[in-house]
Amino acid sequence: MANAARMGAMAAAALLLATVAGLTLFGQLDDVVRLGGDKITVRLADMGFAVRSVDVTGAGEEIAHSIVVATEIYDGQSLFSVDPGDVRSRVEALPMVRSATVARLWPDRISIVVETREAFALWQVDGVLNIIDRDGVVLAEADVMNPPDLPLVVAEGANQSAVEIVEALTLHPAIRAHVVGAVRVGERRWNLRLDSGADVKLPEGDVQASVAILARLQAERGILRLAAESFDLRGQGDLIVRALPDRAAAAGMREHEA
Repeated sequence: MANAARMGAMAAAALLLATVAGLTLFGQLDDVVRLGGDKITVRLADMGFAVRSVDVTGAGEEIAHSIVVATEIYDGQSLFSVDPGDVRSRVEALPMVRSATVARLWPDRISIVVETREAFALWQVDGVLNIIDRDGVVLAEADVMNPPDLPLVVAEGANQSAVEIVEALTLHPAIRAHVVGAVRVGERRWNLRLDSGADVKLPEGDVQASVAILARLQAERGILRLAAESFDLRGQGDLIVRALPDRAAAAGMREHEA
């Protein structure tokens, strides 16, 4: 009798597994589970359809850990109670994740493939220093005492336009070497703050062309070596150099004595 009972149980289990496989193949298993309710969900979990691993592809170890935590999936959870769409929404809500694809891998795994956001620049606004990606999305607050080695953009709206100024400076390393930060002015143009303390006032419009002009002047005349308060490129192809106040005063005095 015992052997017959065991044989009957094994046959029932085999039949259920075959049924599960068939329904899975035709994409109807979730519908059946919803109709069957918690009892069939628990039964299937007991038969091995329970989460034993969450695999994350496309992220480093630290970010992958954060992703797994964000899923709120626990070991032994019924695979049928995991909604891939809900999991994707929770993962994509993380600032470091650009996009995610979530799939259930039968019988006991969840696969998450992500595209992460990469640190691109530092953005200083309202006294806070943030790490941002190319899209201007804030990834984390930076340590002001030990910030990462990234270009700095400053002021409201600078994060949204960081790509244009960072890429323009990347094309001209001789200029980039003197720039300590790029300040967004009125959310429409840039000032470059130099290591000398001077500002380069760029016009609205083609940032790459303006930086190229500055690079040519630096190569031909060493313009950035001048003791200036500012270099103004906002004129039509002209550069206006404003001397430091003490230099301007000394020059005026020499002219008066002459």
